Amino acid sequence: MSDFFAVNGRVVPAAEATISVLDLGFLRGVGAFETFRTYGGGHPHALAEHLRRIWESAAAIGVQPFFSEGDIRRLLAEIRAKSGHDELRVNLIVTPGDHTAGVFGAETPTWIMIARDLHPPTAEQYEHGVAAVTFAAVRHLPTLKTTNYLSGKTGIMLAEKAGAHEAFYVDPEGYVTEGVTSNLLIVKGARLMTPVADCLPGITKAGLRPLAEAAGLTWYECRLTRDDVYLADEVWITSAVRELLPVVRVDGKPIDGGVPGRWAKTLRPLYHAACVREATRDAGRAS
Repeated sequence: MSDFFAVNGRVVPAAEATISVLDLGFLRGVGAFETFRTYGGGHPHALAEHLRRIWESAAAIGVQPFFSEGDIRRLLAEIRAKSGHDELRVNLIVTPGDHTAGVFGAETPTWIMIARDLHPPTAEQYEHGVAAVTFAAVRHLPTLKTTNYLSGKTGIMLAEKAGAHEAFYVDPEGYVTEGVTSNLLIVKGARLMTPVADCLPGITKAGLRPLAEAAGLTWYECRLTRDDVYLADEVWITSAVRELLPVVRVDGKPIDGGVPGRWAKTLRPLYHAACVREATRDAGRAS
């Protein structure tokens, strides 16, 4: 098996997937991106939602929609056939294209699809949970998904130094907003609480909500402090590849005994099964 990526609608071996040094994604760090995964033998999950969000982010850098859901599905099928990978982790990136004038001038946008073999968290991480740290920082354009991750680098470095899996932003008012690469949720009693201010609207988080409510949790969108996180019954992070991953230690403090809670153990398999159904259903409708 080997990796194949798509550059401007053309599938090429990974070693040949290149862009110009004049591309504004390289030259100025200007770009929008989405990460999603496939289920059920190569079917992307929530593709329409991911495309809707990337075009919202792309609009902020002056790029309007210029490829379709059908284009993505066609390229993914070709990549999967050539690579031999069963399921894929996909990074979709859009930039304004090559610099032509002024500071940010460009004429033809660039789009890239980096599709690799899916490597979700390990069974041990789901079973025993992971650690996280907090750090004080503000993310630029927090409601958009841009390629500028400079504000999160400090958190990632702190997490790596501590042997942690994720780092949570804490804003100047002391509120925990989100992870560098994930959304944050906590359980306290029968309440499932999550920030909605100054953070990315999570597609995985939104998909989890009806399952959590059907299981008996009440959904609250609210601000959370570090103490709210430390004193929670359960802490979760969500993202397209991780799905729902329990966090059992934050800043070295164990969360309710330091083991994953019953709600995480109940909801993750339900969410995974729902993703398989939805990806298969959407693929059928698209064909």
